[in-house]
Amino acid sequence: MPARQSVSDYECQHVRPSGRKCEAIAIRGHRFCYFHLQTRRSSQSTITPAEAVANGATAPAPSAATLTLPMLEDRSAIQLVITDILRALAANQIDTKRASLLLYGLQIASANCSKYDDIGNLHPVRTLELTPEGEEVGPLVEA
Repeated sequence: MPARQSVSDYECQHVRPSGRKCEAIAIRGHRFCYFHLQTRRSSQSTITPAEAVANGATAPAPSAATLTLPMLEDRSAIQLVITDILRALAANQIDTKRASLLLYGLQIASANCSKYDDIGNLHPVRTLELTPEGEEVGPLVEA
């Protein structure tokens, strides 16, 4: 009987906003699990100020006035987005109707999160690696 080749499986290197590393098995030949590979391929959502849209602006809004929404995968990510929305609202960068719709969506996302998904994990990632693309990821761990 031929000897079976040992193929190592590695953990996904995605680090959540809470500082916890995804513990799913990475797809062979990739750094990430299927879910995080798909979410990284799609671009992050950005929100342009309502004032720019209302004035028919075709040029992109300044980066200071544009919100970037991360993947809402844990309570820490939701908390960060709520903070960004409230700051943009306080700075008059987005209108109240848009802010209320975003906050309602965050309320739904928060209800979908596990109540055991603590903000600030007991075992956070302590070191990050830099990919050739310049992206910070968690360390490579054999599963």
